[in-house]
Amino acid sequence: MRVLQLHNYHESKGGDEEVIAHERQLLESAGHEVSEYALPAAVKLALPPIRAGAKAVWNQEAYRQVGRRIDTFGPDVVHVHDPYPIMSPSVFWASSRREVPTVVTMHNYRYTCISADHSRDGLVCEDCVGTVLKLPGIRHRCYHDSIAASTAMTVSLDLHRRMRTFHHQVSRYLVLTDFARRLLIRDGYPAEKIAVKPNSVRDPGVWPTPSGDRYVAFLGRLLETKGVRTLLDAWRQVPPGLSLHIAGDGPLRSLVEDRARTDPSIRYLGWLDSPERVLELMGGADAVMVPSQWYEGGAPLVVLRSLSVGTPVVVSDLENICGDVVADDAGFTFPMGDSSALARLLRSLAEDPARAHDARLRARASYEKRYAPDRGLELLEAAYRGVLADRRGPRRRG
Repeated sequence: MRVLQLHNYHESKGGDEEVIAHERQLLESAGHEVSEYALPAAVKLALPPIRAGAKAVWNQEAYRQVGRRIDTFGPDVVHVHDPYPIMSPSVFWASSRREVPTVVTMHNYRYTCISADHSRDGLVCEDCVGTVLKLPGIRHRCYHDSIAASTAMTVSLDLHRRMRTFHHQVSRYLVLTDFARRLLIRDGYPAEKIAVKPNSVRDPGVWPTPSGDRYVAFLGRLLETKGVRTLLDAWRQVPPGLSLHIAGDGPLRSLVEDRARTDPSIRYLGWLDSPERVLELMGGADAVMVPSQWYEGGAPLVVLRSLSVGTPVVVSDLENICGDVVADDAGFTFPMGDSSALARLLRSLAEDPARAHDARLRARASYEKRYAPDRGLELLEAAYRGVLADRRGPRRRG
């Protein structure tokens, strides 16, 4: 099978780029041929704001280039990972007009929220869900804190909804969780075209059981929406016997560094570039902390990697993050943003080491069941076979 991957890179590297590379490796290892067409981040192109906004609505150059790539490569399936901000949904038309089915992975909530994360002022926001024209997003400057940029993104979503681009030119949407599927349906997308396919990560093998210094770990961007402040507030109430290791960087770095200087039980490690060091930190922890205060696209890669080394996770109770963790009993939850509840949970882990230890086998089992590479490849191939089978049947033209 030949697969053409399309993607628009962003200013800061994210998990979606890791997923694209991982899926390409999975497909190629299974004998499929993969080609990629990608555009750089908008900031690297140094486009004037008006021109960048116009491209978000319809990028004629990308439309032509993708068409030429389809003509020369001859893919069976076009797999779009993110056409925003400047590749635009024009690429859906390029593949549809050549009768090549298009699969779209929803790494975020761009199609239901112009900021892509359903978060505003540090809180979950669904003001635009169920509306065709995302006017609240313009009013609140949700895209790059700009009226012009927010308007361009809103116009793009509105135009392509009215053109039925998202209904007729896309063959299948792949979302990461059942929650994301229901959210997309609430916003008016066709339920029959939406399938759940979680991300997967490579299998590092079962990591040794922790010994020696007992700690919990946080790994990720140091942002309000990641629950960093909630975690630090909760940590003030945790008794001795457990330490907190924080790896990452971001706007709240100075806050983390200040707390680490005054609290010897907090160790700030900076950003870890080595995958081996990341897995070593996770594998040695009693639990990995994921106190996010926004929906996330699905279970974050940090959750998948923690489970892969048999380390349970502590997650906020947002369904999109905790649903599978709860179902598999692979970790512990607390009410989102509630530092007192998180402190109580951490105290129980500090006082009863067996709680985290007993969850390790369930954590690893959850990974093998949902997020292992063979499962990811199985679901990806099933999605491709499904759209190819649909193409051979009656097909409505856009």
